[in-house]
Amino acid sequence: MEISLSTHLFVFNDIDENIASLFQRFGFSCAELWAMPPHFPYRDIAAADRIAELLARRGVRAASLHAPLYPDVRTYKKDRWYSLSSEDEEHRRASVAATALAANWLSHQGGGTVVLHTTFPQEKWYPHRWGAFLSSLNELLDLVRGNVRFAVENTPLASGRVEAILDIVHRYPPERVGVCLDLGHANIQENVLSAIRAAAERLIHVHASDNHAIQDDHFVPGRGSIAWDRAMAALRETGFSGPFTVELRDYTKGDPPLYRNFEEILAECRDSLDGLLEGGG
Repeated sequence: MEISLSTHLFVFNDIDENIASLFQRFGFSCAELWAMPPHFPYRDIAAADRIAELLARRGVRAASLHAPLYPDVRTYKKDRWYSLSSEDEEHRRASVAATALAANWLSHQGGGTVVLHTTFPQEKWYPHRWGAFLSSLNELLDLVRGNVRFAVENTPLASGRVEAILDIVHRYPPERVGVCLDLGHANIQENVLSAIRAAAERLIHVHASDNHAIQDDHFVPGRGSIAWDRAMAALRETGFSGPFTVELRDYTKGDPPLYRNFEEILAECRDSLDGLLEGGG
């Protein structure tokens, strides 16, 4: 299993020397870039390349990228979020264009995995939004070179269950499309162990964070209700060897904050991961 850290934790910060050094200090050799400007400026190829170079100097590989969800981190609460399943054709095409641009940057860097959200409400999934998402994925496969694989992520909605994701994924060749299993989302919507076993055949990517099966908290593994020892054993049983990407939230703010700084978050995370990996990972 390849242990990776998502820059979701740092999304309201620039990826600079200080952020890059945290990957090295806490033993993460791979990164998943959260492709939301200005945190990760995928529209500016030179600036994006500089971030990849900055990480590489610290021995960190940009192994995956989360497709854009909104145009700008600073205004994400006001923006219309990108949706690959939008019934508004102009908006769907804009969402495909943004995703393709980010994915082609990763391709230019040597390839990897791009994680996609279907972004659909349960009551309107079949047939129109489902058809819109398939159209978007078809277009992305034409627009992005074969050294990029797309991983469709489960969501904490009834229509985002693993069975709905597999319905999409099984329509495409495994060398281009697979499943990103978000264990936190599965803990809210379904049984984590069942989700791992159901997705196993097409599982190429994992998102790891914890919660109390109520909301998507993005806690450090061990702070919520997921039985991590059993989840890790299930992943090993299925032979999963892809990126295991820790996707945490910034809890250094608020009243009261859970942590004083990123170092405290990552120290707790590293301790948790080391304990899980000692169990046979």
